[in-house]
Amino acid sequence: MHQLVRLIRIATLVAACTGVPARADESKPPGNVIVARPAGDALLIWNASADVAAIVANKTADADAKALLERDAARALAASLAKVDAAASSISLRVIYEKTGAVSPVYGTATFAGVGRYATLRMSGRDARGDRDRWRELAGDSPLPAWFAFDVTGDLPER
Repeated sequence: MHQLVRLIRIATLVAACTGVPARADESKPPGNVIVARPAGDALLIWNASADVAAIVANKTADADAKALLERDAARALAASLAKVDAAASSISLRVIYEKTGAVSPVYGTATFAGVGRYATLRMSGRDARGDRDRWRELAGDSPLPAWFAFDVTGDLPER
């Protein structure tokens, strides 16, 4: 029984680290969002590994990759907003992805090589809660509001 509990915990951890969503929700992009700091200057961390893997596999151009990650970061934040304190003065969502290394001869799969930080989406708590410009309901092809602060701080893997 102890072995089964351990296997379930390992499977849960692997799912959390590989960006497998906990539930199938079309309004939320794949990947887990962790609330690192729910109040004050709130901080959330989104594992965008599934998006980054698709970007690499499709050899997506940098501008298109940035646009996809910015839109999905907004969707991830909107889906996680209920976890943030209502009095938070600002909200930041860090966009990270898992780096992979060489294929392990033992496991036959790529090894974990660390975490890459790609960007940070920032907005005031008032804009987020008040749904300024209805940013949470934007259609997939609508431009994001000009007041979004999406700062690219890192690089994506080679394509």
